[in-house]
Amino acid sequence: MTETTTTQKADLEQQLLALQAENQKLRKINQALIERVEAGQNAVHTGPYAAFQHAAVLAEQVRERTAELSRAYDELRRSVRYSETLAQSERWIRTITDHVPAMIAYLSAAGIYLFTNRGYDDFYGVPAGSLLNQTLDAAHGPEGAARLAPYVLQVLSGEQVVFEIDEQNADGEWRHLLKTYVPHRDEQQQISGFFVLNRDITERKRTSEALRQANLHLEQRVAERTSALTALNQQLRAATTAAEQANQSKSQLLAAVSHDVLQPLNAARLFNGALLEQPLGHNQQQLALSAGRALDDVGDLLRTLVDLSKLDAGQLQPDCSNVALGPLLAALASEFAALAASKGLRFRFVASQFTVQTDPSWLTRILRNLLTNALRYTPPGGAVLLGCRRRGDKVEIQVLDSGVGIADEHLELIFQEFQRLPQSRATEAGLGLGLAIVERLCHLLAHPLRVQSELNRGSVFALKLPIAEPASEPPQLILPVMDKANASIWVIDNDATICQAMNTLLTSWGYQVQSGADAGAFNAKEKPDLLIVDYQLADGLLGTAVVQQLRSQTGFADVPVLIITANSQQQLAIALKQQGYQLLYKPVRPLQLKSMLRHLLLGV
Repeated sequence: MTETTTTQKADLEQQLLALQAENQKLRKINQALIERVEAGQNAVHTGPYAAFQHAAVLAEQVRERTAELSRAYDELRRSVRYSETLAQSERWIRTITDHVPAMIAYLSAAGIYLFTNRGYDDFYGVPAGSLLNQTLDAAHGPEGAARLAPYVLQVLSGEQVVFEIDEQNADGEWRHLLKTYVPHRDEQQQISGFFVLNRDITERKRTSEALRQANLHLEQRVAERTSALTALNQQLRAATTAAEQANQSKSQLLAAVSHDVLQPLNAARLFNGALLEQPLGHNQQQLALSAGRALDDVGDLLRTLVDLSKLDAGQLQPDCSNVALGPLLAALASEFAALAASKGLRFRFVASQFTVQTDPSWLTRILRNLLTNALRYTPPGGAVLLGCRRRGDKVEIQVLDSGVGIADEHLELIFQEFQRLPQSRATEAGLGLGLAIVERLCHLLAHPLRVQSELNRGSVFALKLPIAEPASEPPQLILPVMDKANASIWVIDNDATICQAMNTLLTSWGYQVQSGADAGAFNAKEKPDLLIVDYQLADGLLGTAVVQQLRSQTGFADVPVLIITANSQQQLAIALKQQGYQLLYKPVRPLQLKSMLRHLLLGV
């Protein structure tokens, strides 16, 4: 490109010199003619006017040649400036292209190199500029040029071409190049040449191949690990299924065993209660009390084991509602005040008017466990307190005692199964399961539980419940107020021993009792004041079905019903409550039974 501009400049300079010489010659001729006209020396050949006219023509030619000379001079100056600008631009472009990490060249439509940058020359190992005015063979050799020929034809057809190819560099090393051919069009849109852009992507290809191999290896490892994990998951699912089946079987076994054991245990507890109603000597009374406590412990153990099994299996879920704390706490206070008095303890209860969101049966179970522990670990002469405190938008129910307290190192252990304080520090032995039940029920209810204790000073167990809007009061059943001696109670149970024990106990309390295995055992013309019905009777018959049969008779619709069952399923308790039945679980404690009868018969 620079050589072409230099040639044009030289031609213009020669033209300018010729014009200057001819113009000088014309000036001399013109001057001579003017002088001759003025001297009259040309009068012999032409007239004065003709001579003057000839001189004027010559002067016009001189002016034209002078103007042409001026234009040529201006064009020459512009050409020189353009040539200098073009040369500067070329130097600038070369400076840039020589420092980019790419190989750049430009070839004419005839396949002649017109430009190469330093990277291009260095790759092929040729001196700078030595490829100019050479064909592709100079850089690639005949064989390499033949490999590139299809791509050259493609770019000369006006299409941009991008392709990859392996070529040897100056060191004889094979490198992988990414080549781009871009067509160049002139002002008439004709292909005048093409640009070449080469990039060495050898390392990228190697990295890509290494990455592909690594991914392949990784995929193989992932497949192996996935296969191993799938096998482990299958084993885990099988183990989980086996564990769930074992857990379910354990729950079913415990429920079945507890039901079978609770039947005679329930009878024994009722007989023991009847025995305590008899006039006994001091020693006999102590023996009967001890037997009653032992029976209670066996019943509690069975019930707790079944509940723990259900909690572990996820079979128990809370049934929360808006619950008034006043009646619930008052009932517990009434029950435990008598127990505290029998142990020589002071029992204090602070009434509450709060309504909370909770499961009432679960809350009763939690507080009964906490109160039982408080009485168990408080020596005679001590005190137990049941009360509430407001904590922002929550109510904290507290059970306080002045008992033996708990050492700091035992605070984390007391909620574990079968963990008890040393028996020597308790007034009676516990099972070590009550607080485990409490902790799990509180967790499911989302009632935070805290314990604070000081050795030899006492303990505080407290749980927080959310305050709720007071629940609408259900319609109260108006019960007749009667003397218990006049109350008639029918006991329906297919177990003759249970019937005998219940008859003995209730008769000792002064009630008139009839018992039988089904509705046919009773005189339909009579009407009892209360029905005590076992839930599971013989041959799959349910006690509720017997109740419905009796209620279908005139006058039985308003008779209160107490259901006795060993089935502790939550759904059953909810269903019975919705049907308006009261419920007690086997083994029935005489004090609980007496309290329930007073409530149903006397409304207290």
